[in-house]
Amino acid sequence: MLPVIPPPANAVIHDQPATRWHDQIVAYIQEKSIYALHNKYGYGRRARVEAQISRIKRCIGSRLLTRRFESQQREGLIIANLVNRWNSFGKAVCVKTA
Repeated sequence: MLPVIPPPANAVIHDQPATRWHDQIVAYIQEKSIYALHNKYGYGRRARVEAQISRIKRCIGSRLLTRRFESQQREGLIIANLVNRWNSFGKAVCVKTA
């Protein structure tokens, strides 16, 4: 999946070889919609992942507690199992408030 930053709302097609990718994105937005572009390229997925990591760090802590590498590996495995257990309960539902 390519990371795509949407062009400004007033973007136009330039029809030059150097702006081919930009022109394709602008044409796609004009043909379908900006929301179709967001769905196609997973726009906002990174924010959701970072929010999940932030929740994990608030609950568990931002760094490992052990010093030895073997212990850190075990601690990482325990954290991964804990996160998998949390995810087995279901995903959080995000609702727009404004």
